[in-house]
Amino acid sequence: MTQRERLAAAVAGRPVDRLPVALWRHFFVEETSREGLVAAMTRWQRAYDWDFLKINPRASYHVEDWGNRYESSGSEHVPPTLVRSRVHEPDDFRQLARLAPGPQAPVLADHVAAVADLRSVLGPDVPMLMTVFTPMSIAADLAGGPQDLAALIAEDPPLVHVGLRTITDTFADFAARCIEAGADGIFLATTHMATRANFTPKQYEEFGRPYDLEVLAAVREAPLNLLHVCKTQAFVRELADYPVALLNWDTAEPSNPGLADMLPLLERGGCGDPPRSVGKALIGGLNRRLFTEAGGKKALLRQARAARDAMAGRPFVLGSTCTIDTGADPDAVRAVREFVDG
Repeated sequence: MTQRERLAAAVAGRPVDRLPVALWRHFFVEETSREGLVAAMTRWQRAYDWDFLKINPRASYHVEDWGNRYESSGSEHVPPTLVRSRVHEPDDFRQLARLAPGPQAPVLADHVAAVADLRSVLGPDVPMLMTVFTPMSIAADLAGGPQDLAALIAEDPPLVHVGLRTITDTFADFAARCIEAGADGIFLATTHMATRANFTPKQYEEFGRPYDLEVLAAVREAPLNLLHVCKTQAFVRELADYPVALLNWDTAEPSNPGLADMLPLLERGGCGDPPRSVGKALIGGLNRRLFTEAGGKKALLRQARAARDAMAGRPFVLGSTCTIDTGADPDAVRAVREFVDG
């Protein structure tokens, strides 16, 4: 099977020639520029031949054009730090302008161009997903963090909705442009939002879900949209009905469901009818923390075998619980990639 055929089969619940596999990580120094990001992502894909490339831009690209400022560490293992956030009070959300990639939003323009560059360099056959953060996640980053957003929601919910409207319009358009540039889908990440650690399900139902679905609607024709539900106590079950082909979350966190726990949500059938696929594949099984621990390679291989056994023949994508660390052991990464060929 080609990578596309393998992923399509996994999404449809059909047999695959081997398990699909993908891992992703940051390259903090190189991702500060379009050229560096393209070079790092190309090297990562060519080194391991993942079944899809998650384009992993710097985790601040989505708010820089609105005025958030960050200081680069200059280190490959230390992320940039926030220097100044754009939103400090609810009325600041009213001041946000809708952005379109171009002179008024050069960072967004650079990232659309990076997608096109990667498609040109890697050719037509490598599935690629562009990382896009949910509108609520972007609002939190503009405000300085999840608790800052929670405080603004408590103070003036209507103005937060005004900001979310602008953010959603901006990133629905951005996501569609990424598909036009060559991406096969978006990697929609909830970060610290879709978790009981910071918000209630009711709050996410109001401030998260409707805007998420608008962004996904803008790329509905893309074949490989992915939802990544981050952190502990994640709203995985609550968001499992999102119209995406792939679903990823922290399967190693005890407060979250495991891969096998979500199997019933992948099949449906009427009374007396056999279950059939809902067109969604799960991604996970590997604890990202093990990539940097002594003895991590052996533990990861044990987890890979356990995940395969737990899924009882149902195809899934072997992957990590989140972005793996920049200090990940290359031998462990290679062992995971080679596991699916064994």
